[in-house]
Amino acid sequence: MKPVIRNEQDAANPILGPGDGVSSYVMLYVKHGPGESSPDHVHEWEHQAFITEGAGILVCGGKEYPVKTGDAVLVPGGVRHQFINTGDVPLHRVTVNPVESVQNK
Repeated sequence: MKPVIRNEQDAANPILGPGDGVSSYVMLYVKHGPGESSPDHVHEWEHQAFITEGAGILVCGGKEYPVKTGDAVLVPGGVRHQFINTGDVPLHRVTVNPVESVQNK
């Protein structure tokens, strides 16, 4: 079996998922411009994020946590959360979610 290699510039989200032979998770590449954020939301599954560029805050369970380039984040399942770019440059993150997060969408 050959590896699957994708460049975020040439791929839609999820970057990697079931169509690539990945059975249990999906990988997303998410960009937030200055002042932008993810939706304030909650879901039953946990997920991980890795900040590849920029800085901001993660609002998780009603508390604010600073995040910056190089930070790895575990967002627990069942907890309301949101990533907010508070900087002057884009905030980029790689997020790994269970495959259930994109099924039936």
